[in-house]
Amino acid sequence: MPMSDRRGIKQIKGWEPQFYPGFGRASERRRKVVNRDRRLVRLRNIPDDDIVRLLGHRAPGGLYLSLHPPLDELMEAYDPIKELVVPSPGADSGDRMRYVQMVDSFWRPPIAPWLRERMYFTRFRGVDTLVDCDRTLLEMRERDVEAAAKLMIEMEVFDTGRTALRSITPQGHSARLDEMDLMFDARKRYILDFDTGHIVYTKNMHAETLDKPVPLGYPVSENELKAIDPTYRWDTSQYKSKAEVLMVLSRIGELRILGGFKPEMVNNL
Repeated sequence: MPMSDRRGIKQIKGWEPQFYPGFGRASERRRKVVNRDRRLVRLRNIPDDDIVRLLGHRAPGGLYLSLHPPLDELMEAYDPIKELVVPSPGADSGDRMRYVQMVDSFWRPPIAPWLRERMYFTRFRGVDTLVDCDRTLLEMRERDVEAAAKLMIEMEVFDTGRTALRSITPQGHSARLDEMDLMFDARKRYILDFDTGHIVYTKNMHAETLDKPVPLGYPVSENELKAIDPTYRWDTSQYKSKAEVLMVLSRIGELRILGGFKPEMVNNL
């Protein structure tokens, strides 16, 4: 029987992506972040010019520098893939490549670095990303990366106290929070305005002093951070078998230490 006839008799269910397994709160949080069909909660509204100032790649209102002419003006050989894939606005205009780098604190961030990378792959197009410990680099065409940065800063995946924009000297995610519960920053790019309670950036991502400070709003409360924490922790969402997890982690640590000191010491482990 032809496939067309079989479809008429029995409806074939379409493919549904499986973003993350599990039934706990942490698993549900991870599925929400990476599923582009689920809307994220908007926590703040940041003007476009302020996003440009924070990134520091061009002056607000300035022209976009380009690598090549717009695609409509290029004379290229026929390629069927180009007919199937719709270019992003930045690629269509020939923008140069630029980046944004986010740092997530170890202490209850709204999103973990490895999960942020997965979110980039599912929610954005034309990305090149890299995770290095605490930081997640996102490289795109210039107007595309500005749109992506605006979306991330305004939504629930960015907390002004536990997430930061840092291109240089990004270290500090595992350091203790300061007396205002802010993530440590050696470059002191942001401060807490005691009059308004807002986190205010006085420097851009590259630690260059801004002509006009950029307020990003209130930090998320500790209780709200617990509710959206995507990581497994002993006081929130625990592993199903803590004993097994601790045994595996202990074995990994023992093998690394003994094997690094003298490889033959791990023969009987």
